[in-house]
Amino acid sequence: MSPSVGLVTLNARYIHSALALRYLRNAARRAGFSRTWIREYLIHQPTWKIAADILQQAPDILGVGVYIWNRRQSLELIEMLQKQKPELVICVGGPEVSFDPEPPPGCTLIAGEGEAKWVDFLRYAMRGERPEPAVLRRWATYGTDLPALEAPYLEEDLPHLQHRYAYIETSRGCPYRCSFCLSALDETVRYFDEAVIRRQLTLLMDAGVRKFKFVDRTFNLNPKRMRRLMEWLAQFEDREFHFEVVGDLLREDMLDFLSTVPRGVFQFEIGIQTVDPEVNARIERRQNNDTLFAALERLVREDRVHVHGDLIFGLPGETREKILESVERVTRLRLHELQLGFLKFLPGAPISGLIKEHDYRYLSHPPYEMICHRDLAAGDVLYLKAFAEVFDLFYNSKRFRFSLDFQFRRRRVVDVFDALREALDRAGGKSDALSLEAQYELFARTLKVADHPEARDRLKLDYLYHQRVFRLPGFMQRAPWPAEEAEVRTWPGDRRSPVAPFRHVLRLTAGRLELTPAPAPVEYAVVHPPKTQGYLPAPRLCRVGEE
Repeated sequence: MSPSVGLVTLNARYIHSALALRYLRNAARRAGFSRTWIREYLIHQPTWKIAADILQQAPDILGVGVYIWNRRQSLELIEMLQKQKPELVICVGGPEVSFDPEPPPGCTLIAGEGEAKWVDFLRYAMRGERPEPAVLRRWATYGTDLPALEAPYLEEDLPHLQHRYAYIETSRGCPYRCSFCLSALDETVRYFDEAVIRRQLTLLMDAGVRKFKFVDRTFNLNPKRMRRLMEWLAQFEDREFHFEVVGDLLREDMLDFLSTVPRGVFQFEIGIQTVDPEVNARIERRQNNDTLFAALERLVREDRVHVHGDLIFGLPGETREKILESVERVTRLRLHELQLGFLKFLPGAPISGLIKEHDYRYLSHPPYEMICHRDLAAGDVLYLKAFAEVFDLFYNSKRFRFSLDFQFRRRRVVDVFDALREALDRAGGKSDALSLEAQYELFARTLKVADHPEARDRLKLDYLYHQRVFRLPGFMQRAPWPAEEAEVRTWPGDRRSPVAPFRHVLRLTAGRLELTPAPAPVEYAVVHPPKTQGYLPAPRLCRVGEE
């Protein structure tokens, strides 16, 4: 009788799903292990409950996927299972353990792509044999035994993917050598069959899956292939598709095509990391800033693809001043989101070779984040942490987009967020404790919004436009805000949307707001759709009397 073979992992959030488990399950079944099953849990669930559920499935063999977000919980789970069921055979894999010098006690380690190694392991386990040392070393070596690329999703997966992300690969591998990234170790790029990808996507979409994340390290490495798939996906305007792309590979013909896609269906995550060429050279990163910035400016201007950028703080040789220069230049591009992250020393990543030279200090456990280096003191990192927190609150929340456009015309980006950071610190420093109204009031007070009619109108529209609300906040209804600007009534068009007076004629085009002073107050209704979908939701702005 075929053994009961389980594959489990702990996701960070319910909306996530485990692509790797499905590849491994299918590989095992193709090899004759018909009783292979998968279970996904969450890192905040009690370990004893997870263990109890696993044991209820009566596994003979168990594979555990270990990642940076679940290492502690996974090792705790393994120890508990080993003591509850000593005869259970356990194998571990995943990037978080692929470079450990030894596997967890009593476990076998598979490093890197695991489909072929997993099947080998199962055959040894079924025979009750201990693999010879050479086999164990091969299994524990990253980049060996690369498998054939097969489809991951089956009909049985569909009920478990409702209201979650479905992760899709169209290729594996990356040609770039950025030393902070594990993909720098890849030797080749391999592609899945395009017909298989379309069948998988159709299967998932027919089942009602709405959110897709493509996990290719460089989705636009083959532009023709990218365009064929995106042209096909563009018909599904009620879905969301996320891709990681290299910005300076986006040529004019591709940008011309992207100017025609449905608004808000696609999101590009584009790593910028730093604008300093010398720093890029140290981390073996090739990047043409002129080409990259031109592509980003066009994508933002046309406002059809949601653009999420990444900067990494703490790269070798970067001072606080150089980091803030990157923030200043990239923020002025007005990407829809800009993640300000901190360098992590992922186990196995080549950047570990620079630790001694640059006197890095970093956490020895997940998330392995840098604490300081010779050009960036620990105090500077703490300042940048606070800066990034405020940036998330006031920029990445997208609640202040119109107001920030005005502020950035009048002062440096860094000065705007420094002022907000200092104000938040005076208010107690707890950004997550601020109510929505308190966020807007802190912004208005700190940047003296009440002193300027355009700034007032922009902040008022930000409040009504970027969330579904039915009144203005209290601080906008009292001095020093003019009393005649505080009156809000209900729009007759739906008897629900708020109507507010403005001192300007408002024109909103492709996400950009233009204001023209009006001789008398002008009333606008901000009409939110019944259901928000897509990466770029856009309420209607209706001038009362012109409906």
